[in-house]
This record gives sequence, structure tokens and C-alpha cells, in this order.
Amino acid sequence: MTLLIRTSSLSGYPELVRELGGDPDALLRRSRIEPDKVRNLEGFVPLTAQIAALEHAASTLNCPEFGLLLSERQSPLILGPMATIALDAGTVGKALASVTEYMHQYSPGLNLELQPCPETNGARVAFSFDPSLKKTRQALELALGVAQKSLKMVCGPDFRAVALLMRAASPLPHGRYVEHFQTEVRFGSNCDALVLSPEQLASPLNPDSPELQLPKKMFIDNITLDGSLPIIEQVRHLIYELLPAQRCSLLEISGFLGLNKRTLQRRLAEHAIVFEELLDNIRRQLADGYLANSDMPMTQVAGLLGYREQSSFNRACRRWYHCTPLQKRRELTYAAKNREEVIAG
Repeated sequence: MTLLIRTSSLSGYPELVRELGGDPDALLRRSRIEPDKVRNLEGFVPLTAQIAALEHAASTLNCPEFGLLLSERQSPLILGPMATIALDAGTVGKALASVTEYMHQYSPGLNLELQPCPETNGARVAFSFDPSLKKTRQALELALGVAQKSLKMVCGPDFRAVALLMRAASPLPHGRYVEHFQTEVRFGSNCDALVLSPEQLASPLNPDSPELQLPKKMFIDNITLDGSLPIIEQVRHLIYELLPAQRCSLLEISGFLGLNKRTLQRRLAEHAIVFEELLDNIRRQLADGYLANSDMPMTQVAGLLGYREQSSFNRACRRWYHCTPLQKRRELTYAAKNREEVIAG
């Protein structure tokens, strides 16, 4: 089973490569990624391809700090709706816990854990990749860099992790990490992590602060085109985005649009739309595409469709297709194979 990651993980990649004098399209194709997919930040790509794109850029452009540089161009918004959900969590610790809960929807091959840290009585924000993956230094440093930038955004510009822990040695000078993370750096550790203090974990998030309002506003504006779309399309786009975060109720959607629940119901009813039916139709449409991708684990499919339990997804499939998810996948795979044979002659 191929591990996948959201294409948004390569946000800023083409621009940085060009800035460093390289050809982003050539590097992406070398990594078996279609450049248009990255330009549009759509869907998922194989995690091995994302890792390869980062490593190829670092070696081809003679830029061993490529992952760190790319992290400066990214933000929590690469996580999609998970970012906006986390920003409503109340405290830094709760926000991190929220992200760890849904990280497998971003990529099942990239693990994020909040580990107890006896040294500080705080926690380690630890990243790791599936053991089958090799040469992940650039991707790992990208993840740590984005985490650092995100924490600085929610904690304030003076945020400093207690320490940066790294397992392996690096070709970069030790001082480059100190400069980037502005904290003590320890190589030869038993994990790759940012260490946070109890005070940092308990730090409250102010939902009205400009630093937190901006990413949420950007998220909503990007989806609704600054509110210029018809209400049905705004709701439809929000459903697509919020399903993976499993926060796709009528109440949640109306909150994102700044409406109360009854007002949104009434406005949809004016177009003969029932929210629950719209949600179910979108889930089925997405399921058709996800199930046709034999590389996507069933647990990830269920999560991306907004189901907390695999059994709920199984029941939906029986209602839609009168068969199990696995049976539907086999049917779609067989049909795709037949189409390829017909095209090949």
C-alpha cells in the first residue's frame, strides 16, 4: 500500500526552486509528480515522491538546508481544515493534541506525537516517518520548521522551544539550526522533536488575536472567494474542506459562514437543498474517487469522508453501492483495468 501525503506539503516548492536557480517542473517530474498538481495544490501525492522532490532539490541545487528554507514559506494552512480547528482548541497543548489526532488524514506515513518530557515536565512535539521510508532528512526538517513557525504564530514572536532534538548528524553547521530554531540543539537524541515547557503547553490561544484570525480568514476566503460565490457553492466548498477534520455538521458550516444554523437552513431551502442530502452526495462522489485509488488505505478513506468509525463508512457504502468498500474498490479497479486494455488496443 502506497503512503500518501497532501500536495499542500509542497506549497512554495516551485517558487523556492526557481529562486535558487532550478527548474521546479523538471525536479517534480523526476520525482514522478505532475507539476500542475503542485501548482494547484490538489489532492494527494505518494509520500515517497514528496520526499524525493525535496531531496532532489537539495542535491541538485546544492542546498542542504532546502527543507528549512521551504518551511519559512509554509504555514499551518498546509494542513487544510485541521489548522483552523486546532486554532480554536483553547491552549497550545490542546491545539497540538488536535493536530496529532487528525495527522493521519494529512499523511498516514508522517507521525506526530506529543511525548511526555521528564526533563521539563512538558512535552516533546516529535515527528517520525514510516520505517519503510529512507532519506527523509529534508522532509523531517520541513516538518519541524513548519511546527516551529506555527508555534511562533500562536505563542507570539518571542516563542522559543526549550530545545530541538535531532537523531542524526547533519551536513549543515550546528549553528544553522541554532539560528533557525533559536534554541539549544542536541544531536544524537532518541527522537526528532521540539521540546516545550508546561507553561508553553498551557499558554492560552486568543481566538480574537490578529495572528489567529488571519489564517482562519485566509482559509475561508480561499474557499468562498471572499464570499462572492453563491451560498450553495460556499457550503459545498466548505464541506469538501471540512470533511477530513470530521467537523462537517450544519452547525459547524454555518459558524464558518458567520450565520446561525436556522438562517443557513432557510437559505439552502430557498434552492430546494437539504444540507444532509448535499453532504451525503458529496461523500459518495468523493468515495468514488478514493476507492478507485488502490493505494489509499480504507481507514484513510473513511477519515477523509468525515467518518470517525470504519463501521459508519461500511454502512454508508452498503447504502450507496449495496456492497462493502473492498468490493466496490475491486469493481472500480477492474473497470479501470478494462478501460486501459481497450485504450491500448
